[in-house]
Amino acid sequence: MNSTWQRVIGIVGGLGPHAHIELERRLLAAVENPSCDQEYPEWIVSSISHTPDRTAALLHGGASPVPSLVRAVEGLSSGADFAVIACMTAHAFLDEVRPQVRLPLLDLVALTLAEAARRYGQKARVGILATTGSLVSGVYSRACQGEAAGLDLVSPLDLPDGERLQEELVMRPIYGRLKDGRRLPGGIKSGGDKDPETGAPHRETFTEAVRRLGAAGASCVVTGCTEIPLMLGRDPIEGIPLLDPIDLGAQAAVRIARGELPLP
Repeated sequence: MNSTWQRVIGIVGGLGPHAHIELERRLLAAVENPSCDQEYPEWIVSSISHTPDRTAALLHGGASPVPSLVRAVEGLSSGADFAVIACMTAHAFLDEVRPQVRLPLLDLVALTLAEAARRYGQKARVGILATTGSLVSGVYSRACQGEAAGLDLVSPLDLPDGERLQEELVMRPIYGRLKDGRRLPGGIKSGGDKDPETGAPHRETFTEAVRRLGAAGASCVVTGCTEIPLMLGRDPIEGIPLLDPIDLGAQAAVRIARGELPLP
């Protein structure tokens, strides 16, 4: 390995299909002023697209994703020094996965909320755009520890008519329209960039969600599902800053790989 790099990054991807690809892009972007191939970090990817849906497991008693996550992390352990799971909802299962694997796992949720506290103050109101499974599981509220302990989190579920807003502004653009208990194609996970029924671009739908959270007093909004920044980007929306856990995780992973930060 190039002497610049002391550790190899492991990536658990395929959750959904674009998640690890976006993380890899952000890893490349996190390297400042590279002059050659060898100045980029080394990483290994395990893409486990057949992992049971994390939201279905959390909300509807669906099959647990934990065995697949454990298998993926263990598959990386022969070459990687730590791992990043490129799915925010999967972080709801991190406490179950950790005791079953050898590699340290980077917690993107805790990392992001700590960064929010550093940038906007320990008492800041932070908007969360995430899957219903992530919100209901409490993965974000449980991560409000240490310097993030005083944060006030707000999601569409906390707003008036919250369940409808969460479905229309977050879940539908990610997964597709819900009909008779099933999701129809058209969401970002199936490659869509607009709603096939209404014609509304998913970016505009997410923008409205950010706008609602800003009106509720959020100092910033966490784009807490990998698919959201794919449509929304990372620039502020109407003056409201966005925090992308995948981007922040990539920056941290590069520093860990360099030896500038300890293993998670």
